[in-house]
Amino acid sequence: MSQVFRITVEKYKLISIRPRTGGDEAEAGGKNNIMKTDSNQVDFDNSINFTDDVCADGICCFMSIPRNQSHLGMWKAFIKRRNATYGVKLLYTSTQAKDIVYTPCRCLEFYLKEVNTVNDSTLRVILRCGIFTKGCRPYTCKAFPDKTDSFMHDVPAPCVYNEYIAHENYVQLKYTHVFRLFYAIKDDRRLLGKIFPGYTAEETREKLNQCKEVVKISAVWNEKPSEYFLLEVPKTKTVLYISDAHPKIEGVKHAYDLWQGHIESWLEKHYGSKWQANLADAMKKENTVKTIK
Repeated sequence: MSQVFRITVEKYKLISIRPRTGGDEAEAGGKNNIMKTDSNQVDFDNSINFTDDVCADGICCFMSIPRNQSHLGMWKAFIKRRNATYGVKLLYTSTQAKDIVYTPCRCLEFYLKEVNTVNDSTLRVILRCGIFTKGCRPYTCKAFPDKTDSFMHDVPAPCVYNEYIAHENYVQLKYTHVFRLFYAIKDDRRLLGKIFPGYTAEETREKLNQCKEVVKISAVWNEKPSEYFLLEVPKTKTVLYISDAHPKIEGVKHAYDLWQGHIESWLEKHYGSKWQANLADAMKKENTVKTIK
């Protein structure tokens, strides 16, 4: 039996990883094990965040796609492999749940940009579909999250990033735990040479090492040891896709009224016949907090 190693992260600093037994299964990107052997935090003040582009997070391109990437259809064999597939992964972690490592859609691109500020310069991250404006981009991608027949959903559903930045009360109810997301960027010359236009792999490595939000870890995925830059996915409203069918989640009742079928299926899976009681408790807690405020 393989070991699954848990990561515990606090305020961008890697505190510990402790082993436990059991399997680990990713819904979309595949099954991987993670083992940490070393980590360090470099004391630099440079910061890193998303660009202001809508959907710059790219989370759906890890977590919402079919496991075998069948959403690409007949184009799968002809579409050029984009840079994220050379070593960018998404780590889903929680103290109450199994760690899951997602691999990206073969069309996903991961880029760094440098932006000059008044006092210094800062890095910006953008994840984008490499065929975003192409005719071969799958309908299931273009339609999400506004249409009911997009990705793996047969009823309307919010995107994962919308849930990721939602209030903990909603996240705890739907997932039974509060999760955190991290980009794991492989310290690989070929990958680093592709993600920061105008910079060499060595310069890109130095830039990442100077970011206070980034930690360096040694890890094993699929029994292959490598070093990774670990960056917690930023939480910012500016990159969230918003429409009439997909507004920002304001709370449990708000989300339930919009995506009732989707949320009920999750609650039934987690709580069985007691799902309605758990929903009522979450709404009551939400109302209590609003009253206090």
